Formats: sequence, structure tokens, C-alpha cells
Amino acid sequence: MKKQNTYLSKQKLEEFKKILLEEKAKILANLSEEEDLYINQSEGDEGDLADVSLNNDMLNRLSDFEIEKLRLIDRALEKIEEGTYGICEGTGQPIPEARLRAVPWTLYTVEYAEKLNKSKKKRS
Repeated sequence: MKKQNTYLSKQKLEEFKKILLEEKAKILANLSEEEDLYINQSEGDEGDLADVSLNNDMLNRLSDFEIEKLRLIDRALEKIEEGTYGICEGTGQPIPEARLRAVPWTLYTVEYAEKLNKSKKKRS
């Protein structure tokens, strides 16, 4: 059950919103640069083509990570608008401000995130 955010002041919420929007802008700029760097080469020896393939795979994985981070940032921005930013989506408990400063797009407390990771590892 979600709780209304009562422990973060409007000033702090605005500060986190600014941080999230800046991070989102950085990611979008990086993704644009990565698109420009994406190598589409069909000529060269096998070694050249293997290097190109490896580089493209690495860029794809990095982009996937950044796309997921963008999704989390958008969700955090929604939570600011809803008045639920800083509330763990798993427990309904406040996320400590230190964690929000470290990972402003987090949806969970450290304890709940660790619990989720352990659960995912067991299923793998």
C-alpha cells in the first residue's frame, strides 16, 4: 500500500526532481552519441568484423542499461507528481534520504532491493 509522502519537504522534492531531469537529459544525450558511434561495417577481415561486432554488442548492452535507467527515472518523476516519491514500492516504508541521494531513481529501500535480488537469483 502506498503512503503519501510526508517526510520530504517540497524543497527537497524539487531538488530531487531537478537531479532526475538532469540525469535523464544526460542519458538521452549519451544514447544519441552512441547511435552516432554505432558501427555498421560489412568490409574488412574476420578480425575487423569481430571487433566491430563486439563493440556493437557492448553498445547495445549499455543502451539497454540506460533505457532501463530512463524508465526508472520516469517512474520516479511520476512518483514526485503523485506525492509518493521516496516511498518503497515493496514495503510502503520511507526510503532513507541517503539512498535517494545515491540512487535518486530507486523505487525500493536497500533491504527490499536485496530481497528482490536474492529472489531473482534463486529463480535463475
